Amino acid sequence: MKRLRWPLFLTVSLVLTAIFGYGFVSAYSDVVNPPKRAVLTPTKEEPVKKGGTYVALGDSLTRGVGASNGNSYAAIVGRDLVKDNTVERFQNLAVSGARTEDLLKQLEQKEVLRSIKQAKVISVTIGGNDLFNRGEGVANFNAKKTAETVTTAQANLKKTFSILREQNPDAVIFYVGLYNPFRATENGEAFDAIVQDWNAKSRTLGIEYDVEIIDTFNLVRDVKRDLSSDQFHPNDSTYEEIAKASLLAVNKRF
Repeated sequence: MKRLRWPLFLTVSLVLTAIFGYGFVSAYSDVVNPPKRAVLTPTKEEPVKKGGTYVALGDSLTRGVGASNGNSYAAIVGRDLVKDNTVERFQNLAVSGARTEDLLKQLEQKEVLRSIKQAKVISVTIGGNDLFNRGEGVANFNAKKTAETVTTAQANLKKTFSILREQNPDAVIFYVGLYNPFRATENGEAFDAIVQDWNAKSRTLGIEYDVEIIDTFNLVRDVKRDLSSDQFHPNDSTYEEIAKASLLAVNKRF
């Protein structure tokens, strides 16, 4: 019986020695040549993407007529918004001489509606050509006819705001109100009252459709000082003032 135990003991000893030796060699190898750890490369954050467009609609004020360098308030606002990464680009769709009905027709165009849907900021100047009829309404002033014009044009403005908001519920929309370029004329005071009434009605629409209304009435107090040589459109300085007021209204929304 003792003879059987001795070989068994020897075999077990050899096995344990082999296991111990393997463990020692493995441990030594890990110390001398430690296994490489997976290096986790931090993921790069995606840069903030600029999105959307500033779309300017309207008439000659948006086109920049009267500015020595052709820069309208819209062009100034556009440069600032692009520079600050608020929008990606500026698109001027205004048409000089446009009236409210002209703008409504423009808003029927598929390309224009596509731009509206993609816009982050939208501005509008319209109504001056309706009220002043390119100066003819001043020379042949008729209170009753002017009142009818205001009623029709305001209805068109309401439709304009409605379309813009329906096409783009999230955009910041602002409307540049009217000033009176004919204060120095015989019917200057009458037109003061008409313009102020127009602006008041526009503010009411602005509340209804979430449209910022930019007050320009007090920016044109002196025709020679504040308007261009045609004494109808803003000069460089007044365009800059309109742009400042517009940017204040837009930036508070972001």
